[in-house]
Amino acid sequence: MKRLVRLETSRLILRPIEESDFDFLYETMNGPSVRSVWEHEFERKDIEEWIERRRAGYRENGYDYMLALHRETGEPVGQAGLLKERLMDKQVLGIGYIMSERHMGKGYATECARGLAAAAFEDLGQKEIYCDIRPGNLPSIAVAKKLGMEAAGSFEKLYHGMEMLHIVYRLKKEGFLSPCDIRVKWL
Repeated sequence: MKRLVRLETSRLILRPIEESDFDFLYETMNGPSVRSVWEHEFERKDIEEWIERRRAGYRENGYDYMLALHRETGEPVGQAGLLKERLMDKQVLGIGYIMSERHMGKGYATECARGLAAAAFEDLGQKEIYCDIRPGNLPSIAVAKKLGMEAAGSFEKLYHGMEMLHIVYRLKKEGFLSPCDIRVKWL
């Protein structure tokens, strides 16, 4: 199995999440925008479990959420990744992106998503990729649309005992214009 160890875009480097990223992840997941979408505060235990799920994803699939770092400063700006998901009773490859509050609105989520889509199509041979987004999460919907994704349905996701409506967005390979400034390292 191929394992994604690094993805570089014009401004960012994505690398696997490590335990040492705890403080940044805790701050990011507890930012007002993220909390409003997930509808709860993340406790320390939640972040520890988050990191372990990422590590399990790397072992099982070769990819998952990765930490996004600014290329010039090395400062973390968010997390993004390829995710095996079950959406609308179908096993799919999804893209997820969560930026820290102070780095939202700078185009980093779109840049991450473009790079991950290129890796999914070119390196993994996927024909289509997906995102599932809460209807009120307008910034994430805007990113999906900038990528060229189109709404493909909706479903209720059970999360923390709550039924949460999600819109499913899909991007087909033939509708994707691959960026030329992406470098991917697989092992």
